[in-house]
Amino acid sequence: MRSEPLIFVHLKLVAKISLAVGSVAVLSLLGTLTILGPSGANSYAAIVRSNAITSEHLGTIMLLAGLVLVALAGVLTWLIALYSSFRIAGPLYRFSQNLRLASACDSAPLVKLRHGDPLRPQAENIESSVANLRTHYTAIEELARNAGVALERGDAVAYAEAVAQLKAIDGKVRL
Repeated sequence: MRSEPLIFVHLKLVAKISLAVGSVAVLSLLGTLTILGPSGANSYAAIVRSNAITSEHLGTIMLLAGLVLVALAGVLTWLIALYSSFRIAGPLYRFSQNLRLASACDSAPLVKLRHGDPLRPQAENIESSVANLRTHYTAIEELARNAGVALERGDAVAYAEAVAQLKAIDGKVRL
């Protein structure tokens, strides 16, 4: 089962938020027109009085409606930013823990990412790099041990071979 790309999920979320803010704006406009509209005015004086009341309160009501819309958009934006930051901060914390564990101990198990974390490919790269690094260190320790044993025995050929292998393995990691 293949899920849709993450960009489409985010675009759908932005579209839903835009639709919600637009709906609130339309409802605010309709409510304002209903409240301030003329109510059964039969004479010219009643229409003028109704228009004067409408003009008097229109600025205040529009300001309040605008503030409500800005506050709603701000809260929704903040919630999206908070949600997105947790989706990134969690994996980054696990990455730093894995690097700390890898540098502290050769056999410490790495911290796994949660199932839904979006940085899973990067986590797999880090795990692969740590495994390769541990294999490299193990090979260096083994070759250094072989060189030490050959040196203690006085076997110059075995010692030279172990040193050559150490140089070769060291050359693999040079950038």
